[in-house]
This record gives sequence, structure tokens and C-alpha cells, in this order.
Amino acid sequence: MVPVPAKSKEEVVQEFRIQSIQEAAMRVIARKGMAAATMSDIAAEAGIAKGTIYLYFRDRDELVEKTFENTIGQLHARIDEAFLAAADAPFEDKLRGLLKAKIEFFRDNREFFRLYMSLRIPEGSPAQQRRQKRTCQPQYQTRLTQFATMLSEAMDRGEVRRMDPDRLALFIVEGSNAIVIERVMEENPTPEGDDVELMASTILDGISTRKTTKRSTH
Repeated sequence: MVPVPAKSKEEVVQEFRIQSIQEAAMRVIARKGMAAATMSDIAAEAGIAKGTIYLYFRDRDELVEKTFENTIGQLHARIDEAFLAAADAPFEDKLRGLLKAKIEFFRDNREFFRLYMSLRIPEGSPAQQRRQKRTCQPQYQTRLTQFATMLSEAMDRGEVRRMDPDRLALFIVEGSNAIVIERVMEENPTPEGDDVELMASTILDGISTRKTTKRSTH
């Protein structure tokens, strides 16, 4: 195994400074929203001069994009871990694992949530909205495609009834987003396990008490 070169003091300081700026950006966006957050606000939050930010980021849009990419990468890594851990498990175990990973991530990264939603539902001028959407859409679409593939494989194994996997993936992902939104907004959210089970059981079993019967042809 090739040894990893030790980082210089300058590199360590730079990484720490960039992380501090990005964390400050998320806190400001969490309080004020995407459109109202300024570089001056972010600099004040980070306790640095505004000019210092420009040593690392070209403008506010680049700062937002890099902050999003860094944190969404952490979310994807956590979900990938859940995929890997349940690689050979039944579909329902995979589903519960993914829902749990998503809820836990946004529990641990509440400030990122406002940034995530701002990019999913852009604010600001039309140009800013287009740029923000371009930042978020590829990652979101990649995750939808991955989940649709998992659903399709479950259909092939007979674990899930046959339907459009892409539409089903969209339905499940957006439904789980609604629960996550509510949890982030609540002061005392429902226990995580309860919400995971609510979503998983509803998806797996449906909500109707009716038994499926063939309609009469008469």
C-alpha cells in the first residue's frame, strides 16, 4: 500500500478555513434562506473578513455549489453504505436501511437541509434558479436512478409487484422527503424508528384494508 503523503501546515489550515466558511454558509442559509444570504453575512458568521472568502471561492454561487457538493457527497456516502450493508438482504431490509440512513443524515446535518431544499426548489433570480437547479439535479437524478434499479431488481425477484420502477422510485423518494422535512421542522420529532417503520410498512403493505378481488365481468 502506497503511503499517503502528510499534509503540510498550509494545506491543513486551508482545509480548516474552507470547512469553516462552508459551515458558516449553511448556518446563514438555514436562518435567512438562499436568496437573502450574502457574502458579508457568511464572512461575519465565520468570523473572517469578506475578502478572505474570495481567496477560496470565486463568488457566492461557487461557495454554495462547493458547499452543496461536499455535503451531498457525505449523504451519498451514507446511503451507499446502507446499500452495501444490505446488498444480499431482502428488499424490505434494504428499504428500511435506506430510509434510516436518510433520516439520520438530516438529523445530524439540520443546517444543510435548508441549502438542500433551496437547491431543489430554487429561490432568487431566474439565472440563479437555473444555476442552482443544475447544481442539485444531477445528484438527485443519480439517486433516483439507483433506487429505481433496486426496485426493478426486486420486481424481477418477485418481492415487489410489477410497475414502472422510475415512477415508483420518485413516489417513494419524495414521500420520504416529506417526512424528513417535517422532522427537521419539529422540536420533538417522532422517534426515528417509528417514522422508518411507518414509511416502510406503508410502502410494502399499502394502506387499504380491502382484499384484492377480481371485478365482476357481468
